[in-house]
Amino acid sequence: MQTGTLRGQAMTPILKAYGVGALSHLTPRILGLAFAQIRRGRGKQEKNGRREGIVTDAIQIVRILRQTLEIHRFPAFCGFTVALRSVLQPFFERLISSNTALASDPARECVLQSRKIFASFSAGALAAAGGLQLLNSKQKGDAGRTLDLTLFALTRAIDIIVGELWEKRKEQRKRSGKFTAAEASIGYLADSAVFALSSGIIMYAWLYSRERLPSSYSKQITKFAKADERLIEALRRIRSGEYVYGVDTGQAHLLESYCEDIGLPKAWGDPSQSIPIPCEVVHGAYSKNCEIFALSRFWQATWKTALPIYLGLNMLKFLRPRKPDAVALLQALIGAVRSSAFIGSFIGLFWYGVCLTRTRLGPKFLPLSPLALDNLCIKVACVLCGWSILAENRRRRTEIMFFVAPRALATILPRKYDPKYQWIETTTFAAGSGIILSTLKHNPTRVRGVFGKLLGKILTK
Repeated sequence: MQTGTLRGQAMTPILKAYGVGALSHLTPRILGLAFAQIRRGRGKQEKNGRREGIVTDAIQIVRILRQTLEIHRFPAFCGFTVALRSVLQPFFERLISSNTALASDPARECVLQSRKIFASFSAGALAAAGGLQLLNSKQKGDAGRTLDLTLFALTRAIDIIVGELWEKRKEQRKRSGKFTAAEASIGYLADSAVFALSSGIIMYAWLYSRERLPSSYSKQITKFAKADERLIEALRRIRSGEYVYGVDTGQAHLLESYCEDIGLPKAWGDPSQSIPIPCEVVHGAYSKNCEIFALSRFWQATWKTALPIYLGLNMLKFLRPRKPDAVALLQALIGAVRSSAFIGSFIGLFWYGVCLTRTRLGPKFLPLSPLALDNLCIKVACVLCGWSILAENRRRRTEIMFFVAPRALATILPRKYDPKYQWIETTTFAAGSGIILSTLKHNPTRVRGVFGKLLGKILTK
């Protein structure tokens, strides 16, 4: 009876891990099919067409469910990694344990604790390496299929290491009475700074090299930015040197047609005549005033685009069959408004960063040509927009930062690479996962955010 109980306890984390992996694999795919069915239902489609759509969706659902059971899919990876770690953990603990007498009990305890941490790290790293090999077992052609997962583990591991080093330094400084307000602000703003840097990299990639971004991510940014592609293309050609002021390089048609469409003089789109591009063109003829334009973009992105999305997401929790709490409803509403204001500020600050550099401050304080300012304005806008994260509460800032940072790293690295370099990714993932899993066992509060809590619940027997 006791043996059966122990086996059940050992299997619990494995089943939890597989279940969470299956949910993460199934949920976005099933929801995608459901939303597609709803859109078809709203459209003017004949009954036969709708029936065929339902049959097609049913076939796809069966295919998705079958894929969930395949050995090289994410659910199997989760279950296999946790199972292998459970086997390796006691093996490494026995392997490195020692009864060697030391000079003092504190020294002995310190060594034993270090050995336990190393055992946890080794078990977690080897299990993760095995799991990643399983995920890539059906890989054909170039490697890189699991890069997002590797960068996620790397980002989390870096956060753990930097956070631990910072905490030790902070404790030392506090004990010596030298901890300053400036140092406190570093800890407070660290997540925001990482997000600002990460989002700046992503926005720069969206403007100049969208192929480095996942298509869904690029489409989402385009939806919120609401910028005419001809204007974006003009900025790209300014950077590449094709679009030059005061010279007819055959690029006038790009913004001339845009100016005509928004009711502005056609000549304003000709770089040989209009130096630089007037702000009204950048504003889409909304207003001559840069501040009014930035505020309008903030307002539209906040209330018209973001709020319906966040309001719907925040209200999902009230679908449970129980009476809604008035306080919880108010908190959900406030949370939706704050998140919407974050998105609105992001868009508004981006466009205002463009205007500040091109017309408001750049020409007055920087000895640069209009063309150089047009190149610089994008960099300034990318740096500035990410600080809109301060509109969110501190917990949300951390979660959003963890979501965005790996994606920023992915834009810098090649999405596909030669399989002979797969060992580098495997080693990186193994080391990152080993750090995460060993920290979760010995110092669980250091693994921050919802991910840390979820992983802790999964690994609890």
